[in-house]
Amino acid sequence: MSFISGPALGATFEPGWFLVDDEACLRLTKTVSASHAQAVERQGRTVVPAGAVVPANDATAVGILYEEIDVTEGDAPGSVVVEGTVYGDRLPAALNQAAATAMTKIRVLTSPAVVRPTEFVVFKSFDVTSVAGSASGKTKLGISGYSPANGETLVYKTNSTTAPAVKLGDDLSSGWTAWNGTEDITATTGHKITVAGKDAYGKAVAAGSATVTAKA
Repeated sequence: MSFISGPALGATFEPGWFLVDDEACLRLTKTVSASHAQAVERQGRTVVPAGAVVPANDATAVGILYEEIDVTEGDAPGSVVVEGTVYGDRLPAALNQAAATAMTKIRVLTSPAVVRPTEFVVFKSFDVTSVAGSASGKTKLGISGYSPANGETLVYKTNSTTAPAVKLGDDLSSGWTAWNGTEDITATTGHKITVAGKDAYGKAVAAGSATVTAKA
């Protein structure tokens, strides 16, 4: 038994839509925490979307939530897939490698490619600062309001006049340069720079921009 939001909250996908075979799986009832990291607010209710990893997207993972669960009133029981084959691209967040390893009876497919839903992902806008770096032509960036998690990584792009625009779900797998979050970047003073967070599938989940200040 579980408590689902129903269509009134705007659920778009059918329960278990991420499964390769809805019948060839094993589901058990597990407790879904009201403080789940993937919980979102929708129409005044707090829900954990189908496809969320339970209890968390890390080494404690035991399964994948079969259907959307309303946790507005607190922790609630939910139907959790603990054995079966899933399309990784259909999960509402990229599957952490530690979680994938922990769920020994769940097989994750990445082919054929499917579109991973973004309506349950909240795009994060964060602040970026730029100060003179340690060497000529280098800038040192700082970011606040966002920290990569669950397989997310940072990338950046510069433009002489306009900060490169990024929106949720944009493909950042090419045309952007990887950044480790600390290393100085070669850039030109006065140019615009955008730093973005991308998930394990190369899709944008966060971004922020600044005007470059580089060491003369």
